[in-house]
Amino acid sequence: MIRSLLRYTHHLTGAIIISFLIGLVAELTKVVVLVLAAMMLFDPQNASHLLIPGIIAVVIVGLGSFGEQYAGHFVAFHVLAELRGAVYRKLVQLAPAKLDSQGSGKLLKLIGSDIEAMEIFYAHTIVPVAIGLIYGVLMVAVYSSLNGPAAAVVLVSYAAVGLLIPYYRHEQMTAKAQAADRQKAVNQQYLLESVRGMAVLRQLEVADARMKTGNEGFDHEATAFQQSQFGQLLKNMSATLVMLVAWLFIVWLNGWTQPQPLQQALLAVFPLTFGPLLALTNLPASLLNGFAAARNLLNLLQEAPATSAAIDATQTLNQIAIIQVDHVTFKYPSRDETVLRQVSLSLHAGEIVGFVGASGSGKSTLAKLIMGWYPLTQGRILIDGIDLTKIDPASLRAQVNYLPQTPVFFSESVRDNLTLHDATITDAQIWTVLDQVKLTSRLRQAEKGLDENVVSGQLQFSSGEQQRLELARALLHPSSVLVLDEPTSNLDTENERLILDTIKAYYHGIVIMISHRAESAAYADRLYRFADHRVSAASTEPKQQA
Repeated sequence: MIRSLLRYTHHLTGAIIISFLIGLVAELTKVVVLVLAAMMLFDPQNASHLLIPGIIAVVIVGLGSFGEQYAGHFVAFHVLAELRGAVYRKLVQLAPAKLDSQGSGKLLKLIGSDIEAMEIFYAHTIVPVAIGLIYGVLMVAVYSSLNGPAAAVVLVSYAAVGLLIPYYRHEQMTAKAQAADRQKAVNQQYLLESVRGMAVLRQLEVADARMKTGNEGFDHEATAFQQSQFGQLLKNMSATLVMLVAWLFIVWLNGWTQPQPLQQALLAVFPLTFGPLLALTNLPASLLNGFAAARNLLNLLQEAPATSAAIDATQTLNQIAIIQVDHVTFKYPSRDETVLRQVSLSLHAGEIVGFVGASGSGKSTLAKLIMGWYPLTQGRILIDGIDLTKIDPASLRAQVNYLPQTPVFFSESVRDNLTLHDATITDAQIWTVLDQVKLTSRLRQAEKGLDENVVSGQLQFSSGEQQRLELARALLHPSSVLVLDEPTSNLDTENERLILDTIKAYYHGIVIMISHRAESAAYADRLYRFADHRVSAASTEPKQQA
């Protein structure tokens, strides 16, 4: 895993080397400051001669520490920015299937706190480990001026503090850190779902019970975190004990009084020379969370898309006139149950086709298969006679507009939400479409008009208005197929009729309308009923669809 993480730093090697050199100079100069201070204490008569070198050394330490931190964080923040970009690009590659199945709380944790946790590795691991290694070797050479046994004690104590203690019981601590990380992901997903569903929870008077369950989850997370931190506390205590014993042993070997002030100063400041090694002792506790986050990130970046475009998937589409579903059987990759079995049907431009049936019967699943979200288990889907697997996915998606049950908007202006930053769409076109969905007067009331923020602006859009806004967005972006995944299921009759009338009047491609409601089914030119994993043609009479 470390090798995989280091791949992202190749272009920043220069900054890493600079950080290492400056940091090493700063750490060695700290020892010089300590030695000069001790010599001034032991030899007051010559203290004045050591004052200016001491001040210079202190300045070097300050500048060096700043430079090492600056260069280290320069590397870290550039790498983290690249990782965020890599995650977004990967999500685009994995979507929409990944977003259809993955808990949004886990993805938010990955994009946010997981990537931030990896800063420990890039800013506080690569360079400090290198500094600790070289610093230790140089300091052993310095203490060899006392005598050979003293140098051996220094070597053993440095190795114990910098290498042995940090990795004692490393596997147990890793397991505890991973448990805390898993619980944190569960808690974030639980909290996100609770916030989204708070209105329903309060209506059903179960909000307090759900919050109690959530608090129990956070208690479990805190317990797991405390267990991982307790092991680190024991390591810190062990490091302190090693430092004290090593110091006393060196004093016993050499005696407290030394003939030279420099040697006596080195003896006195020995416990204070463990700074870079102590940083390594504290490192594993922070790295455990960082490595858990890195594992989540690398798993995502290495994940294969649900559908992989074939090498010859280069066919492009200008417009879709007919879709043929030919003996399609399908089950989700993560499940054993077959959702659809031997399904065949056809869809033609200019008609509204209704998919009706009980919840879980496969209506939305078939629409997602037509949109290329998942690979077929058996059978084939032909778009204008071309096998779906031969069509460039980007070309297919450009021909499809999808309206889910819950509208999706960004905290941006009405204009940006409708155009999706397509500069070729003019305000005149926007107002024309808004008039078609009967929202012109509503937007004219807003002080900022099309600049009104959809999420946080003064206008509070109702559920019906949000669905009409989303339909306006679909009409502004021409397509050959419009998939309506029960967008009117939570709307009143008036809003439902308005939306369906607009589609019938202004959309001339293939309309796939997924619905439970007889009122919606009445707008369909043809109906397909889903039941028992199969699909059959059904009457378009509303009384048959109750």
